[in-house]
Amino acid sequence: MKHISPILASIALLASLGAVAQTTPRMPMPVPGINVQQLYMAHQKKANDMAKKSDRIYIPTTSGVRVMSQAETARAEAKTKETVKKTLITKMEMTSDNGRREYCNVTYNEYGHFKTLDYGTYKMQYDYEYGYGNHWTKKTVTRVDGNYSIVESKEERTLDNQGRVTSIKRYEQADEKLALASEEAYEYTHNADGMLVKQMVYNIYDGSVNSGLIRQWFAPTKSYVEAEWHNYSEKLELSIGADYYEVKCYEITYPDYDKYVLTRTERHYYTADGKECGSELTRYNNGKIESKEGSKTEYQYNTPEKGYTTTITNRIDENGMWTKAEKRVATDNYDDPLIPFSGSRSEKEYLYNSNDDSWELLRSCTKEWTEQGYLKQVEVDNEYEDESGTYYYMYNDKGEEIGYVYPFGNGDYVVEEEEDKENYTCRYTFYDKNGIITRQIKYVENENSKDEYTNTEPEETYYELKNGSWQILSGKISIGDGDNHLEATLNEKGWLTESIEYENGTINNRSVYEYSPSGYTETSYRILGGQLNKSSLTSVSKDAKGTYTYVHYIYDAMGNVTWAQKHVTYVNGIKEIYYWDDDRRDFGNAYASATDLVSIDDNGVRTTIYRELNPDTNTVVETEKREEYTKDNRHWYASYRKEDGKWVGEYKEETITSDNVSFKVNPLQEPLKANDEYFSYTDDGDKDLLQTMVPLAIRYYWNNGEWKIMSKSGIEYSVDGDKYTVKHIDIRSDESGYYSENTTVCETTRDANYNIVEDKTTQTEIKKEPQYDEATEGMVVKTSKHNVHEAPKYYTYDSEQRLTKKVFENYNTDYLANNPQRHFTGRETTVYYYAEMDVINAIDNVNANNAQPMFAVNGRNICLVNASSTAMSLYTIDGQIVATSNDGQLTVPNNGMYIVKAGNLKAKVVVK
Repeated sequence: MKHISPILASIALLASLGAVAQTTPRMPMPVPGINVQQLYMAHQKKANDMAKKSDRIYIPTTSGVRVMSQAETARAEAKTKETVKKTLITKMEMTSDNGRREYCNVTYNEYGHFKTLDYGTYKMQYDYEYGYGNHWTKKTVTRVDGNYSIVESKEERTLDNQGRVTSIKRYEQADEKLALASEEAYEYTHNADGMLVKQMVYNIYDGSVNSGLIRQWFAPTKSYVEAEWHNYSEKLELSIGADYYEVKCYEITYPDYDKYVLTRTERHYYTADGKECGSELTRYNNGKIESKEGSKTEYQYNTPEKGYTTTITNRIDENGMWTKAEKRVATDNYDDPLIPFSGSRSEKEYLYNSNDDSWELLRSCTKEWTEQGYLKQVEVDNEYEDESGTYYYMYNDKGEEIGYVYPFGNGDYVVEEEEDKENYTCRYTFYDKNGIITRQIKYVENENSKDEYTNTEPEETYYELKNGSWQILSGKISIGDGDNHLEATLNEKGWLTESIEYENGTINNRSVYEYSPSGYTETSYRILGGQLNKSSLTSVSKDAKGTYTYVHYIYDAMGNVTWAQKHVTYVNGIKEIYYWDDDRRDFGNAYASATDLVSIDDNGVRTTIYRELNPDTNTVVETEKREEYTKDNRHWYASYRKEDGKWVGEYKEETITSDNVSFKVNPLQEPLKANDEYFSYTDDGDKDLLQTMVPLAIRYYWNNGEWKIMSKSGIEYSVDGDKYTVKHIDIRSDESGYYSENTTVCETTRDANYNIVEDKTTQTEIKKEPQYDEATEGMVVKTSKHNVHEAPKYYTYDSEQRLTKKVFENYNTDYLANNPQRHFTGRETTVYYYAEMDVINAIDNVNANNAQPMFAVNGRNICLVNASSTAMSLYTIDGQIVATSNDGQLTVPNNGMYIVKAGNLKAKVVVK
């Protein structure tokens, strides 16, 4: 969908209620500027990319999210000491062949979360606070370096009364203090797996919003509306009405860079059942309305009778006022897919006449299925009468049009289909009334490089399928015999000698073809002055000297020439063009030019030689040549100029695109990454699918009568079994002999479990340049650099697919050395050690039959659990209301004694 607005990154309507991302319907885009798109995969790609850059966790909203039910929360306390066996990393040790050694010892808390990462010279200390189901609600990461310590990051989460994450705030170090870096909010009302409804990313130094995401539930479409922006100079506001959603777009403009200014609003209207019915766009300039545009449709169901819907469309006029514009009356199934026998349908369109407040019928259309299963469509157009008529179409069981149908009176019919082939082909398949194929014919565009002024043969040839092969068709054929049908007569070569087109029961067009050894003449007739008259004549011929003469006349109803043109093309390439002179009633003076020569060789290379007429010598001069080739994944073209009677290359460019490939691998493991996540997203169908993106581009220069590579850059891709290879190429050269090559080959090898076991990079650098040679006292081309650097990486896994070892090696080869050899330059080996330990299990699935509603207090947070309603109220002891909530949780403002109520449940709580 086209993206226009510079402010609005995206507005998306997303189906929820358990729907997965791939089946979420795309909503239409009524007004330019609002990009409506599916949320899930596009947003997750952005979020995953950001997470890789910042190590933040961006929470998606599709399946894979683990949440606690109300019943699970009720008995979580009784299960808090349940332990499980878990294998965790306890040590990382890295050694290199130069004696350098690094290590990290890992300790855990009772829940199996990092406690310390001890690197010897410093430690990373993790501290957690836990909520329901042993899920952490606060994580603080502190760097301890001797007697100095600093909190590097902090993450806070809130949980609802079912232990589900409702908000996340992340803080990062900025100027020796923690600053809010991002925050998210989630809700579960319309999606049990949770929906991200707010996401803000902040500049940690000044607190400004770098990017934002907001979503709100829109009842008519039973989906979320999403507004997203990615620039601190932009801001969006989203509001929801009963039958519309509205987006306000703000920008920071000169000179007030600290102030947001409203620049546009977009309002989108829907019916109660989710049908789009219009939109409204308002633009602002300096706080004042600059322009308004929009349309809004009113749906009147079962009007004028049951099974019909009347829609009245209003538009905003030039004065900014809503006015009536159009009306449509159609059967309820009119816009449904045209699947055979899916029901008749009709439509009428009206235009509003403001002079007498009436509706004028513009067009009507009825569609009915015939017994044979094709569609009969009758159109009456009061504005364009030539568009009126009866037409027939064949559709498949998916509602896709197959082709036009020509019926016979006895129930037989013919289906016309265009075929997507190199030479244009049109096929006619004859069926009897029972749908059995009885005959197949086609016409094929003749392959010819000549233009219309020198082509002395017809454009197409007709064939019939007989005994499994296509044979030349001759004689008379009738394609249908109804009000609209075709008739043709063919000679022994399969060429048309007469074609007749019937429309609404009368001859609408007739063409007669006459052939001779020197060419052909086509005379056409059509309805002029109420009857069939000659309308045009075209003749192409070639005489004994090789001169082509092309003549084309157009006639009026009285047979008078109204326009004509004549082209005479001589064997020497000179072309004379004559135009009709009404005063002389003949062709006027000639305009002379030169023809271009076009040819296609056996390899498919198309060559065009451009020529001009020299007015001084009246001779044809070849000025330029162009060669072009396109097939499969390869395209190239080259241009030449004429010098001293020879073609000299000027420019050549070639593009080669690899076939799209995919290669599934598991992401490389990071054993020392915090293993504390309980609310995250994994899409197994999107694991490192690799696809070609960058083609290989080659440019050439002309040297000594041949093309030589001037530059070659791009990427080549290939997959061979369990090895994926990417080759980055960058080559430069010129006529002086200078040559440089930088090639990087990346080879990835996987095992049967899709784990990466080897990742090898080989970089080659070659440079040749002209240098002065004392022996010859001249310039010679010498190689000044030829190095190869290899960096293989090896990975080892245990039986549980855990990464246990990785080895990085480096090798260099200097081919200009006195004794070129592959030299080993370094190895770095990292070993990961694991151990099984007892950890307290997080509660995610506890059976809580007969659990009673109750309040739970955690610090100043009061949560309602095991209750069907989540409405709560907090009062002082003397009955003054303090706070209310509809999400099953409250935060008490101050220490003291309070009364909390939820329905019939009431309790006294003391907060200290």
